[in-house]
Amino acid sequence: MLYRSLQATIVKGCDSILQVHNTYIDMNKKHIQEQAINLADIDLNLLVAFDALLSERSVSEAASRLGLTQPAMSKRLAKLRQILRDDILVRTSEGMQPTERAMDLAEPIQAALRLVESALDSHFSFQPTHSNRIFRIATTDLVAVVLIPELIRRLQISAPNLSLILRVLHRTEIAEAIDAGKIDLAITLLPDAPPSIRRMALFEERYVCLVSQNHPQIRNSLTLEQYVSSPHILITYTGDLKGGIDRMLDDRGLKRKVVASFPYHLAAPFIVASTNCIVTLSEQIARLHDWSGVKILPLPFDFTPYWETMLWHRRDDRDQSHQWLRNEIITIASELSIDKQNLS
Repeated sequence: MLYRSLQATIVKGCDSILQVHNTYIDMNKKHIQEQAINLADIDLNLLVAFDALLSERSVSEAASRLGLTQPAMSKRLAKLRQILRDDILVRTSEGMQPTERAMDLAEPIQAALRLVESALDSHFSFQPTHSNRIFRIATTDLVAVVLIPELIRRLQISAPNLSLILRVLHRTEIAEAIDAGKIDLAITLLPDAPPSIRRMALFEERYVCLVSQNHPQIRNSLTLEQYVSSPHILITYTGDLKGGIDRMLDDRGLKRKVVASFPYHLAAPFIVASTNCIVTLSEQIARLHDWSGVKILPLPFDFTPYWETMLWHRRDDRDQSHQWLRNEIITIASELSIDKQNLS
């Protein structure tokens, strides 16, 4: 019964791949003459290799991801090229890049592999102690500092062979990366995620201001006039000079001067300590350490707190390993919230 269930799942997944492949042929039949792929030529290991190659865009990195030697991965790439009659990956000035056909096939192949994983998960319980899965998480240095250390500590105890890869992505890239399977999770602020992406609020964040202990005008309190007239450092992941604070000030007919922006929370205290700049940042980061040469002051206006949110694709809802990792993250986030309540 198990074998038949898995066989049906694999066939269903491969059928979706063949449909894309044959559609591609139909679109180009004026220029090329090909025969449809024979399903008997498809080895599930080749699909896994294809997924790794498209994700890593490197034969050596794909081999490392799957625990293979580079020659073994090269053989699988050669076999894929033979079956699909396409180069799959080509060398460019920007490194190895997928071909147009490979990009067309990437999503249905990933979907087919997810179907197989779900079928297996429905029959076998996930065992963290034996899992060697690699999870890719897109997040910020804020989350990396306040949440990831405890997550890694827990993994070392309960899932010692499981690995994490943290990535920094522009917010406009996150939804696409989740949808394409390039990352498994994102922990960030993304209010405009599409319906295919699930979300869960993890912990609340509030803003405070950091200023130099030696600031010539600002002492132990900060007025709105001082705030808007001082130079500012902006922490942002969008690569510009305007953030949520600036949009709120615009609504009030006010404007501040942002002299620099960067995506690094942990660099801000060191810059503020030696300048007359103000940085508005997470209270959790501000109170994480006794930063030398700076002081923490409340915002001189009301600003709604925001929530750090965990995001994942709905196809992973029932994936047991994915569920397990999400539950670990939720537990850590709840403990962070309790710690913050105790401090307040």
